[in-house]
Amino acid sequence: AAARKTMETIIRKSAKQIRGPHLFRYYNPRPSKVEAAEKAFAKFIGTPYCLAVNSCTSALISAMRALGIGMGDEVIVPAYTFFATPSTVGACNAIPVIADVDDTLTLDPKDVARRITPRTKAIAVVHMLGLPAQMAELKALADKHKIALIEDVAQAAGGSYRGKMLGSIGTIGCFSFDYYKVLNSGEGGFVTTSNEWLHTRAQSWHDCAACWRPNRYASERREGELFCGENYRMSELQGAVALAQIRKAHTIVKGYRAAFRRIMNALDLPAGVKLQRLA
Repeated sequence: AAARKTMETIIRKSAKQIRGPHLFRYYNPRPSKVEAAEKAFAKFIGTPYCLAVNSCTSALISAMRALGIGMGDEVIVPAYTFFATPSTVGACNAIPVIADVDDTLTLDPKDVARRITPRTKAIAVVHMLGLPAQMAELKALADKHKIALIEDVAQAAGGSYRGKMLGSIGTIGCFSFDYYKVLNSGEGGFVTTSNEWLHTRAQSWHDCAACWRPNRYASERREGELFCGENYRMSELQGAVALAQIRKAHTIVKGYRAAFRRIMNALDLPAGVKLQRLA
């Protein structure tokens, strides 16, 4: 332990001697852009905790590992989604259980209810194409069965449901900031939650685990605090771009909504065709 602390001291001193941009968020002698982006996004979404990662895929895995999802557990996912939603379940050694979508193009709460079993650990709800899922019904199901509600907000950053920001309603929210999303930093993602323990576990998972504790060399304060992890860190470059996007988020989202209304108002649907129902 003493040798490790000595090495950390050496690393910090070396970092202070770097004159050019420091692109690693940790051991950074300058204020971290990634940390600033986390704080700004937490305020924007309305959750006390926010973790920056390198993609929404990483956010989903970090969220599921934080929830303790693993071998033999089941996670309900929608039949209509980007393939990362079920594949991240598999990456956690769990089983994706595919449920139907309805005319909202999001999870059908009735079909979700039919697919809940004693092995179900979470419902992964996806807000597809920028529109919210039926969160009141899905949250009621999750609460009734005492399972987690994961919000995949990859395609809907800045969206809301009945006055609450998407990513702040469920147990934990996962966002994408890749180039094709509402807000983007080229690549990147965020995990949002109101649960300090989940934030701690997600933070550990995203950076090799066991590091983000008051004393990283101490015994577990609580069962499940120590485990193996991976490396999903966001760089300072991505953090700087993400921060700029978050600061303009209200304007960006306002523009998308205005374009949506113009398109909807101009549509002349043929007989037998109806629009996607808004939850």
